[in-house]
Parts: sequence; structure tokens; C-alpha cells
Amino acid sequence: MTDETESPAQTGSPEPRDEQGTRFRLMPKSRFEAFSDGVLAIVITILVLELAVPEESENLLEALGEQWPSYLGYIVSFVFVGGIWLAHADVSRLMKQSDRVLMRLNLLMLLFVSFLPYTTSLMAEHLGDAGQHTAVVVFGANLFLGSLMMTLLAAYVGRHPELTRDELDREEVESFVRRRWVLVAVVGVETVIGIFLPAVAVVLYLVATVAFVVEPLIRIRSDRHRRPGSTRTD
Repeated sequence: MTDETESPAQTGSPEPRDEQGTRFRLMPKSRFEAFSDGVLAIVITILVLELAVPEESENLLEALGEQWPSYLGYIVSFVFVGGIWLAHADVSRLMKQSDRVLMRLNLLMLLFVSFLPYTTSLMAEHLGDAGQHTAVVVFGANLFLGSLMMTLLAAYVGRHPELTRDELDREEVESFVRRRWVLVAVVGVETVIGIFLPAVAVVLYLVATVAFVVEPLIRIRSDRHRRPGSTRTD
């Protein structure tokens, strides 16, 4: 039996071509998944390493409380990176192979996500001072660009049926993309809010990212309850 992630060159079968006879240049998706998982894991690790340990001992609790912008930034960024990882896993689950364009879109997405530890520190450092408007907008722009590239990556997969296993998987990717565009729009609006209300914008960043992490779970539960003859187990 042939592994579904193998490229046509590995299996000895001819590469598929489009209507004009151009080869798709398909590639195994294992590199697409492994590299992305590694980068996202490193980003999350760097985020926690950016949290400074207070040197004070007598007023340690007070010193910890003063670092609340760092904790808020860490939570927002952790949830965001986790959401990107979940979205990436959802898309790759429906893929059978990758191609050269998709690999480059993936690199661009990882470029913006890997920049997050810096913009998180920038936002946490200046939240509450004269530079907070700029710092929060830069942080929001980073979230926006990361979300945008993840959505464009998924949209590319949905537009190229040779990358998905079958028509049903392609339709699921397209449905996923429609939901992701909502997140992109929401983060864009929140970034604009950051120009005027930076502290509020940071809280909204957290609300939006958490919502898109838990939304699939709510949707799955709702779909189960709508099925004919379904029964509740709780």
C-alpha cells in the first residue's frame, strides 16, 4: 500500500497535469507539517522565556502584579499561536500532498507568527506609557498578518483539488476559509481600535483568539445535537 503523503515521483506514477498540461509539481506534505510544527513549538517556548522573573523579594507579590501587561501579552500570543497550530492541523488533515507555492505561503505565515515574541514584548513593555498606541497597533498588525497568511494558505488548498484527498475535503477546506475570513476582519478592526483604545484592543485580541479556538468545539457539539435521532449524553 502506498503512503498517501508520497509524491508522484516517489511512487513512480506520472505527475498530474492541469488542462494546459502543466505539471502541478506536487510534494509530500510531511515536510509541510513537520517544519511548521517545529517552528510553532519554538515560538511558544520563546514566548514564555520572555517573561522576566522579578528580582525583588520583600515586595514580590507587588512586583508580580506590576508585570500584568507581560502576562496579558503572553496569554494572547499563546492562544493565538495555539489557534494557528490548530488551524494548520485542520488544513493539513484534509490534504494529501503539498506543492511549491503552498510551501512558500507556509513560510510567509511562519514569518509573521515567529515575529510574535518580539511584538508581544514590545506591547507589554509600553502598555500604559506614551508609546502604547504604537506598540498595540504593531502587535495587532502582527496578529492580523499571521491570520491573513493562514487564511490565504487554506484558501490556496481549497482552490487546488489536486492537494486534497477528495471533493468533500475540498469543500470542508472552503468552509474553513469562510470562517477564517471573519477572524481576519475582526482582528483588523481590533487593530484600528488599538489606535484609540490600546488597552481595550489588547483584551479584544484575547477574546477573538479564544473565540476561534473554541468555536470548532461548539460547532461540533451543535452539529451532533442537530442530527436526527441524536441523544444528549450529559
